Amino acid sequence: MSGAHHNSDGFAWSSSFLARIDPRVKLAAVAGFLCVNLLARTALVPAVIAAAMVLLMLASRAPYRRQLLMIAFPSTFAIFVVASQTVFHGGSVFATLGPFDLHRDGMLHGLFLSLRIVAGGLVVVVLGVSTPLNRLCLALKWFRAPATFVEVIQLTYRYLFDMRAEFFRMRDAQRSRLGWSSARHGLASSRMLGGALFLDVYERGLRSAEAMRCRGAGPVAAGSLPRLSRLDLGAALASAALVMVLAVAALMAVGP
Repeated sequence: MSGAHHNSDGFAWSSSFLARIDPRVKLAAVAGFLCVNLLARTALVPAVIAAAMVLLMLASRAPYRRQLLMIAFPSTFAIFVVASQTVFHGGSVFATLGPFDLHRDGMLHGLFLSLRIVAGGLVVVVLGVSTPLNRLCLALKWFRAPATFVEVIQLTYRYLFDMRAEFFRMRDAQRSRLGWSSARHGLASSRMLGGALFLDVYERGLRSAEAMRCRGAGPVAAGSLPRLSRLDLGAALASAALVMVLAVAALMAVGP
């Protein structure tokens, strides 16, 4: 499983300082940043969080261009939030678009909410791109997360790769038989591909679960993490200080 993650993104296994930080420190920092981001009542807090995450990726030379695709969905949702708040939130009207009035206060509130969405997405992206899954699960185990929850995470991660490989194999087989030669054939092939992929992965999951039960399988996350290094302690102190400053700013602010 760790090998699959290594093949998908070698940065998490590199010697970069961001990748070498203990996952327990990163998990605690992520939890703190996400909580502060949710409590923020001013745009300054999520803006600082987003800027800090971008600077971390730049300083560690992370493959940020590809990883930013991971927040494409929350960014799309942020655009929807801005549009809906501009129309329905209320306040002074600055323009009219057909039957809809566009409100200035609603637009500002929507931009504030969208900034919080992007900041939270960047925090999760930094954690995902710099932490191998097996070390992340060991950190969850150290924080006393339920063993079943950790096991489900690892199995789901593994089967996502299996589904991806099976999807491309079936699609290439359909293309060799001219299944995607036209839009009509492509629609029929996509229906067949979806059904066959679901059945194949479901059957494979049943076989794997039965084999694991026959072998008396226990929790997947095995091993332990080393003691915290100076780098880990420095990162923990820096992230804790930033979280405390942002928490004070979030609780003392009166509005966006």
